[in-house]
Amino acid sequence: MTRKLAPKDQSEYEDAQKKMAQQLGERVGTSPEEIERGVENFLKKSRTFERREMKPPYRRASWYEDFFDLIKQRSISSFSLEFIRLNIVPGSEAYKFRSGLLFLGLIDERGNPTSKLQKLRVTGEAFSQNLAKIVSEAYKSLFEAIIVEKAKPESVVNFIIEKYGYSRTLAEEATSLFVYFCNTAGIPISEDLKKFLPTAKESPRVLAGSTRSQVPLSRKVKTTDETFDESFVTLKSPEFSFAVKKELSAMELAKSQINAYLEYQMSKLRAERKSSDNFFNSTFGQSAEKTK
Repeated sequence: MTRKLAPKDQSEYEDAQKKMAQQLGERVGTSPEEIERGVENFLKKSRTFERREMKPPYRRASWYEDFFDLIKQRSISSFSLEFIRLNIVPGSEAYKFRSGLLFLGLIDERGNPTSKLQKLRVTGEAFSQNLAKIVSEAYKSLFEAIIVEKAKPESVVNFIIEKYGYSRTLAEEATSLFVYFCNTAGIPISEDLKKFLPTAKESPRVLAGSTRSQVPLSRKVKTTDETFDESFVTLKSPEFSFAVKKELSAMELAKSQINAYLEYQMSKLRAERKSSDNFFNSTFGQSAEKTK
């Protein structure tokens, strides 16, 4: 996929090429004018800058819910793959989540937060308004092609398949996540699209007519009115039961998910305790000093 540079960017790109040509000519003893002519010929043949087009994210909305909560609580200097694996999305899925952040323009190629991400650290109506601008820019081509206030889910799915080359399954997941972003940002969408909204911690919904028959590797269920056959292992607590399919890959995934979730909750508790200790020291420490 190619993208034409804006006139200003194109001019800067060409100036940089000419400067490099002059420096190269000085280093190798070749005439700078001769090398510059070669650069000019190259630029005449191609006035486009090769760049792989970013594709819309898919998979779980709960990843982004956790992410939005995290950035409101802490200022993160870099979203490296290691940080994402340990704090947001475990395992190989971290790559998919990082691609989603890139698509939304929330981080750069090095994982550094952008100004757009900083605008999502607010709460309430300000958060929704800022997210709406980000979603509108990231999905600009979709909004230009489809009137989402009247759209059917299959229209969005087909658009994503045709534009980005996704399979039907991935296009459905991408559509479900798009609906989640719109709903969270307060962007008006049709009632039919709203039915495609994923629930918290749940896989994206599937369009009628799809033949997906995959069994989830793990799932949370209520402790009452729920039974499992011998193909599942259950871990029970007073609040919930966690069912894991008796397969090595499923158990490995469940283990990483549980560990990542516990690490996240522990980091929140540490931050709360630190804040409480600071408040105690600043409030009662000064009083203690005065009584001395």
